[in-house]
Amino acid sequence: MVSKVARMKISSKLVVGALGAVGAGAAAVAAGVAAYALSSPAEPANAKLISDYDGPHDDDVVVSGDGTRLHVRSWGPAGGPIAVLVHGWTCNVGNFPRQVEHLVGRGYRVVSYDQRGHGESEPGAFAYSTGVLADDLHAVLGTVVPAGEKALLVGHSMGGITIMAWAGKYTDEVAEKAHHAVLLSTFVRDAVPAFAGATPLAALPRVAPRLSQRLGDAVLGAPVKLRHNRIHTAVLRYSALCGYASCGAVRYTEDMVAACPPDVRGEWGHVLANADVTDGLQKLAIPTSVAVGQYDHLTPPADAELIAAELKLTGHLDRFAVIRDSGHMLPLEQPEKLNALLDSIIEGRPVTAGAPGSASDESSGLVIPIASESPGAAGDPI
Repeated sequence: MVSKVARMKISSKLVVGALGAVGAGAAAVAAGVAAYALSSPAEPANAKLISDYDGPHDDDVVVSGDGTRLHVRSWGPAGGPIAVLVHGWTCNVGNFPRQVEHLVGRGYRVVSYDQRGHGESEPGAFAYSTGVLADDLHAVLGTVVPAGEKALLVGHSMGGITIMAWAGKYTDEVAEKAHHAVLLSTFVRDAVPAFAGATPLAALPRVAPRLSQRLGDAVLGAPVKLRHNRIHTAVLRYSALCGYASCGAVRYTEDMVAACPPDVRGEWGHVLANADVTDGLQKLAIPTSVAVGQYDHLTPPADAELIAAELKLTGHLDRFAVIRDSGHMLPLEQPEKLNALLDSIIEGRPVTAGAPGSASDESSGLVIPIASESPGAAGDPI
């Protein structure tokens, strides 16, 4: 039998080894970020920047169940079909500039709102939770979707979490208020292990799950003020975009994140680090499509595959897409490809590989319909 002293020595060796592995992984991440920052080009003087959609719009206020006032913005004809776009963590109603423009061009009444604490919405007095996200979407839909009509729901990142949380808490109104949901660059549970899996710390959740969860929660919940410098830009680009992202997409994202109050970002970060909306996903009983960027580090394709698999089990998976050359900020990085996906949903047709208008050009972009396939068999990204 192993003596108590021997066991202590073995345990000490394991602890030291684990800490050494964590330190080595953290050093590798830090070195990678530093190298990426130093090698990343500065923003060119003639860089083509992205601007928010500046078409005519209406600004209103919707009061959520706890009295929090939410800023709501609407574009397009009042009598048109309705699309509700729900933005992601640290973003605002400007999350979807090219999608708003595209859908308005198709005659849609497009509605978006600032999630509480973001943009012009009040932070509210109660602790943040996925239930609060559900309550806010419930209030907005109750105001902007008239009786007898149904909306196209599009949620990016935390916006996708919002839609799933709403379906779990307000299940009876899912089929009443929406005809299709689109979940972009999001997850259903286990955010920290998935994010770590896309970094040099991939093994950490397996060898030290509690430590990895605490570290992930601390990172996502850190109320750090964003500064416009090359290190912060490099971290943002690595985590939220990808190497193919334009300078314009990076700058636009950086401006949105910088506008979000650090404490709000941190509090919602804590919620996302521990969120599990599996119940809501299983109750999302309408046709639902899932899309993710090929190089998404925050919510990698494995997260999207998990969501697609759950939807396939419930019989509500409409299509699954992996978008080539995109990171987490899919609406900004590859807007044409995302718009092509939305068009296919609206028109009720499958989407073939290739750029919009060039279905045979498989080198440009992709949408993979897999209603009759398993997520893992969907093929290469388009």
